[in-house]
Amino acid sequence: MKRPFYILLLIISTVLQAEAQNPAWIVPDDQKGKISLLKFTPDMAKQGEVIYMKNCQSCHGIPTKKNFAAIVPSPGDLSEPIVGNQKDGELFYRITTGKAPMPEFRNILTEDERWTVISFLRSFHKGYVQPDPEKLAASAGRRIKLSMVYDTAKRKIMVKAVELTKEGPRPAQGAVIVLFVQRYFGNMQMADPKTTSESGYAGFEWPQDLPGDKAGRVILSAKVSDPTGSMQEAVVRDTLSIGVPTDKPALTDTRAMWSTRDKSPVWVILTYTLAVIVVWYFIIYIILSVLDIRKIKELNL
Repeated sequence: MKRPFYILLLIISTVLQAEAQNPAWIVPDDQKGKISLLKFTPDMAKQGEVIYMKNCQSCHGIPTKKNFAAIVPSPGDLSEPIVGNQKDGELFYRITTGKAPMPEFRNILTEDERWTVISFLRSFHKGYVQPDPEKLAASAGRRIKLSMVYDTAKRKIMVKAVELTKEGPRPAQGAVIVLFVQRYFGNMQMADPKTTSESGYAGFEWPQDLPGDKAGRVILSAKVSDPTGSMQEAVVRDTLSIGVPTDKPALTDTRAMWSTRDKSPVWVILTYTLAVIVVWYFIIYIILSVLDIRKIKELNL
């Protein structure tokens, strides 16, 4: 009689432990009503598929195929009703903030890219009707528009934030701006985030020794940092000739681990070729050995 009791106790303990390690992922009420200001279209869904396959497929698998990764907690198939029954704001919040083992994508994908992924997912949810972006735009939070210039006198990157309101555009005071410069392997943050002044400006000092391309051009991007999601994300990108002219070959022009197949390091090519030869040698050796054994058996018979 004791054995069933212990088995039941073990099951309850395992369930409680799993629940403790994976508490409910609660979306704040003020985030559930967030909507996309972009209309979901078939073309948008196709763009979302590309982003999804690059960033999400390794864990969630291909929707409807149920080939998601076997990890705890389970990422699940995103075509299932448990996902389809969620509001757009709930999906957006979960993609934005993440929850271990899922990473947060607020600094990986732009707001428009996150909505594009949701557009792709919605194509698998039968009966889904997108809320009208025009009717609900007023309740979607602060809308910020950014612009960027280089102040040669101050040697600063000046980012201007304008808030779009019903009464018209006005300087966006108190918006936290983050500046990035494009490097080989992604965007590198420049200095600490700055808060816009009453006039809507945030200034970033520019390092005079930062290398650019042959003409000294660098690609900059500035975005509004808003972890709470209370305002619409704003991003501005621009190419400015403010870097040190640098004549260096592109990474894909040299033999390196991160380059293209044709530019792979010689030792990698040789190692791979040798490994293939060794594997096939043993396969052929095993096949021939099996054939020899069969011949010996036939002779003995």
